[in-house]
Amino acid sequence: MHSCWVEINLSALRHNFQAVRQLVGEDIGVIAVVKANAYGHGGVEVSRLFASEGATMLAVTRLDEALPLRAAGLEAPILLLAPPLQAECDEVVERDLTACISDLAGAQNLSHAAARQQRTARVQLKINTGMGRLGVEPETAIEIAKQIQALPNLELTGAYTHFASAGERDTGLVLAQYGRFQPLVQHISRATGLNPKAFHCANSAALIRFPSMRLSCVRPGTILYGQFPSPMVGESALDQGVKLREGFEVKARIIAIKTLRRGQTLGYGPEWKATRPSRIATLAIGYADGLTMEPHARTVSYSEVKRATQVAAKRAAQWYGVRGDDAARKVKLNGQNALIIGRIAMQQCSIDITHLPDAQTGDIATVWMRRLSAGAHLPRVYVED
Repeated sequence: MHSCWVEINLSALRHNFQAVRQLVGEDIGVIAVVKANAYGHGGVEVSRLFASEGATMLAVTRLDEALPLRAAGLEAPILLLAPPLQAECDEVVERDLTACISDLAGAQNLSHAAARQQRTARVQLKINTGMGRLGVEPETAIEIAKQIQALPNLELTGAYTHFASAGERDTGLVLAQYGRFQPLVQHISRATGLNPKAFHCANSAALIRFPSMRLSCVRPGTILYGQFPSPMVGESALDQGVKLREGFEVKARIIAIKTLRRGQTLGYGPEWKATRPSRIATLAIGYADGLTMEPHARTVSYSEVKRATQVAAKRAAQWYGVRGDDAARKVKLNGQNALIIGRIAMQQCSIDITHLPDAQTGDIATVWMRRLSAGAHLPRVYVED
């Protein structure tokens, strides 16, 4: 029995994968992105699920994310979305991973590693069309693809790009990026003999909003886990009948209950004082487990922080059935809402259960938490409908 854990509904994840499959059709491959511990859901189990559902490839960012999948016996093709370091090339080849190539030097390093092992390393060329972080420039992509193809012990198996704003209302950048990438499909194919079906660019947002960008393969990430990357994407998906399921819940048990007198304080600071006789429960979860008041996964400026906080309060209010800024500080306990009070500690937090006289030690609360915040050390418990 766990005092704090993450419950993963595999039926929900299976539903989401098949929703993508139904949307794009059977003839288009699906590269299932399982980076960041499968978005917090557990890399090994989720990768097994998507592989069994027919994923063309699995995709992670770094070598250290791919190794546990191979150690668990997964034989599916695995794409590294970031180029490996030179010191990692031998293991990339040994573990039969498909490496991202972002420059010619990276390809040469892999070629040398593969030659040392007398093996052939598979690689895919990353092309920068506007994201700016990684990849060769479009004007040099054809020549570099030819040079990669000429290196010994290397097999160029694909080329791809990544969109920076496919989920935004302004479609100018994503259309410009696609306009740079799409002609390269035929040019690189003719120059290298690479199958045109080996090119991909459509992430979660693009595969929903821009069907023409699906090409022969799509690369969904966040939608596999029940989330749309933006309201714009969600609206487009609903118009197409795409409905996702949530498969992630953080659970924590009550480990102690006590009654505080009016005027007594609680927790560090202390920041909370009882205004009435109050029944208080302690949950076995805290900020070391990922329970913070930061409500949003990506913030880029002060204005974005402010907007994200407001959006999170609105979402939490809908989720919990309550209103106001306190919405993000509530949990569900025995079917009702309970307010988190005082500071969240490292591995504990407190909730007010004065209105829940039947609550007792051992009861389970569902805690609202960002998925990628949930600590990797928390047990993942897998369930089916």
